[in-house]
Formats: sequence, C-alpha cells, structure tokens
Amino acid sequence: MSPVDPARPDTALRGGIPLCWPWFADERPGPAHGIARTSHWQLRLAQADAHQVRLVLELPEREIARQLPDERWAVQVEMLLGASLSVTLITTNTGSRAQQLSQALHSYLPVDDIASTEVLGLQGVSYIDKLQADAVCREQEPIRFSGELDRVYFDTAADVQLIDASAEPLWVQRRNSQSVVVWNPWQEKGARLSQFPAEGYRSMVCIEAANAGPDARLLEPGQVQRLQTIISRHPPERAAPVPGEPTTK
Repeated sequence: MSPVDPARPDTALRGGIPLCWPWFADERPGPAHGIARTSHWQLRLAQADAHQVRLVLELPEREIARQLPDERWAVQVEMLLGASLSVTLITTNTGSRAQQLSQALHSYLPVDDIASTEVLGLQGVSYIDKLQADAVCREQEPIRFSGELDRVYFDTAADVQLIDASAEPLWVQRRNSQSVVVWNPWQEKGARLSQFPAEGYRSMVCIEAANAGPDARLLEPGQVQRLQTIISRHPPERAAPVPGEPTTK
C-alpha cells in the first residue's frame, strides 16, 4: 500500500489489489478502470482454519444497477489468504443478452528497488505498448525498468516471476486469463498520481491478471467468468489446464 493512501471510502486504492471491472483502463466511457474499485462491497462470508482465511465479498445488485442501469451482472470476489494469496473475481451475466467484459486484478507488488528488478516469463510474448499509441511489439528479454512502463501482454497464460534483490522471487499465476498487465508509472507520472509519494515508483510494480485488450470477453446470458491470480513465494505446482482455456504461450 502507498504510505500516503488515506484509506477512505469512495477513493481508488493506490496499492493492494484494486478491482478493475467491468472494463479495464479507458476501454469504455466512464470512470477509469470501471466502477468496482470505488464501490461499496458487502462481506458475505468469512471463514478461518489452521491453514488459511477465506473471505467472499459481493458488489450489491443495487450498486451495479445505479451505475450501470442498462447492464445486468452478479459479481463476487473470493480471497484465500494463507501460504499464498489467491484472489478470484467472479462475474455472472444475469441479463438476457450478451455483455462485454474486460477486467484486471491490479496487483501492486513491493520491490526493494525498481531499477534492479526483473520480470521473467514473458519472453517471446506480444504486447500492446500503451506509451506508444497501442503499438503491438514482441518481448525479447526479461523485463527491466528504466522509465515508465505500461504494457498489456496477450495470448499468454504463462506464470510470471518477479525477481527482486530484497527477497525470494515472487510468483504470479493466473487462471482464465490470457493477458497480463505490467505497469510502473516512474517519476514524472508518479508525481501526478493521487495518494502516491514522490519516490513511490521505486518500491512497486504492478503485475495484473487480466482479461484486457484482445483478451476481453463477451459473456452470454448465464455465463460465468472467474478471473484468478495466485501470488506466492513458492514455485507454482503444475496444475491441469483449466477447461476451455488455451494453453499456448
């Protein structure tokens, strides 16, 4: 979390995992990143055992109807906090027509020094460069940071590894996601951000499980989309592919 975030209702989080829904960035008219990150959610379930805490929150139907009067959705977020962190954003089209959905779990991850940080796992993957008029490029090397970076990598379900001199590597896995956003605002843009310290860009990077860019979804009536990120200090176990999800890099 940003040390100057006021933690007030109705303001966008500058840290943690803001929920970008039902659109990412400026893909649709309205507030940046959609309505979810500044809306009032309701706690539906809280459980704990010796291994983890499970929380389920819901975006109330009346809140969705107030802000998106022409759309019909049911939305929950499930968090599992234990040896790893799992966050799943669950969206159901409760209407009678197909509806567009793009979204992201806008995960702020701590680093000791962004200048000595690397992101691995996206070599050979194409990306949309938001700083070059959405030019499509191809990543050739591990990602390193020497200035502002804002990219949507697509057609990939690859696990991503964050290498930071201060700690063990951090692994970011995704489910039902063929796109991942990597972002650091650097100094000039960071100075323009609300609730963000002047040197805050040095100690964070966002690696975001997403359905963004070419990975935006069209949900048919009754269809459910479960966007998940799993963040851990431990290398991921090999899991069976998610049914219906491409496995190409």
